[in-house]
Amino acid sequence: MRLWKDYVHRPERELWHDYEWGNVHWYCCPNPLEARALLDTVMQALTPRSARELRRIIDRLDAVWELAGTGVSGAAHSRR
Repeated sequence: MRLWKDYVHRPERELWHDYEWGNVHWYCCPNPLEARALLDTVMQALTPRSARELRRIIDRLDAVWELAGTGVSGAAHSRR
């Protein structure tokens, strides 16, 4: 969750650059988009109460991502 949180709080220009061109450093470092997809899997595996709590936190972070105009990763849309 920390990776996704840190990523969505990056400056908008950096988010757009990654969205448009990708990030060449993700081959050696964790990919925040893959981390976001993993969070969807984790929410499915949790108890309903725990999943709701995590979903509330993730939804706030996704809102920051959407405000940057880049939209959420495809995995995030599959649960809605």
